[in-house]
Amino acid sequence: MNNQIEILNKIIRDRQSVFPSSFDPHRKIEDKVIKEILENAIWAPSHGLTQPWFFKVFYSKGVYTFFEALKEIYKSVTPIDKFSEIKYNKYTQKAELVSHVVVVYMKKDPRGIIPEIEEIVATGCAIQNIYLSFKSYGIGGYFSTGSIAYTKQVHDFLGLTDEEKVLGFFQLGIPDANMKEKQRKRIPASEKTTWISE
Repeated sequence: MNNQIEILNKIIRDRQSVFPSSFDPHRKIEDKVIKEILENAIWAPSHGLTQPWFFKVFYSKGVYTFFEALKEIYKSVTPIDKFSEIKYNKYTQKAELVSHVVVVYMKKDPRGIIPEIEEIVATGCAIQNIYLSFKSYGIGGYFSTGSIAYTKQVHDFLGLTDEEKVLGFFQLGIPDANMKEKQRKRIPASEKTTWISE
């Protein structure tokens, strides 16, 4: 098999999420690595070349600012009967472990020509480019979403406009040297594909 194909297949199929509990808290990612990864992100496709993806990077003390905000937003929007003290305290723990947080958001086509769903899909492609960059740079992370990410409170905390929408947050760090990779599974493409010949 062509060597480039083997490399490509390996990069795609080795993609994985690494959670903060597996980060080495004593090591931080260099900012220049984050910049390189975001350069990879922007080579995603977009209809009409609208390039709707945008990023906010929290680093150094900004990581603490980010998680403290999320912690208080979680408390304010969660009904008392659903509130978890463990989840609430995890925000503080994450601030100690995470090197950088990259917020990914999209901005709707100001001309109103490109449907919003296409802008979201394009930004999703940028997200995948970020994910595919991790192993080569020796870092780990995962894309955090969930109901909190899409609240008005988070939107306002980030200073976004009505035309902008959060898709989620990458929580990034350097994996601990003793981290064991999890066995991952996928349903074969053959079980999800219909071939139509005429």
